[in-house]
Amino acid sequence: MNPNSDVPNDKKQRSPPARSNLTIRAKDIMTTNVITVEPETSVRGIAQLLSDRHISAVVVADRGSIVGMVSEGDLMNRQELGTEFLRTSLLGESVDIEAVRAAEAKSHGMHARDVMTRNIIAVQEDASLADVVKTLQAHHIRRLPVTRGAKLVGVVSRADIMRALTARPEGSRGPTSRDDDMIRYQVVETLLSIPGTSPWATTVTVSHGIVELIGSVENEVIRDPSRIAIEVIPNVVEVRDYRAVIQPY
Repeated sequence: MNPNSDVPNDKKQRSPPARSNLTIRAKDIMTTNVITVEPETSVRGIAQLLSDRHISAVVVADRGSIVGMVSEGDLMNRQELGTEFLRTSLLGESVDIEAVRAAEAKSHGMHARDVMTRNIIAVQEDASLADVVKTLQAHHIRRLPVTRGAKLVGVVSRADIMRALTARPEGSRGPTSRDDDMIRYQVVETLLSIPGTSPWATTVTVSHGIVELIGSVENEVIRDPSRIAIEVIPNVVEVRDYRAVIQPY
């Protein structure tokens, strides 16, 4: 006999919906059009960039590899402002000489290489969103460079995580294949598989299943086939292709 047979339907214990086993990765939600500077970029140029773009930090990259990061905090103590680090303020204290030298460099250095933070915390593009969140919280930071091997491919920030959260349906117990960030992942994988197209030459955005492609392709011949390949991805509603053909010089 069913032990629940005499129990009213609204009182019977109901199993919670099964949690999805899909995993959101750093590459699913990261910002790919990353603003970077070179090691030789001037401090004034960096300050101007931070101010103009309304951002709080930039990645320092050398030939595509991350070598450091410069944040607003790195530029707070500057001789130009009269806020520079003064060694005399540490008289009588036990100090770390290397830390003192680094502080003096940030106060007086004139290029990114002089003032940047070198011990950069980054994640690989396949890192799970859970690991990204743990890393941000453990190190009390707001953003993480995302790499493929040693090469910079994006940045994931707290703002990116908030956007991913707003994409979740109310009461969602986990990501599903219909979610925009999971569709974006499949679009990126599709572009990687087609010669002459590249997600690194294309900004991919997905909203309510509508895919927008902004960037470039190597020639006209591959634009339509690559668009059609994206259109048949499950749960893609529409593809809006704004990619231009790279013009030879």
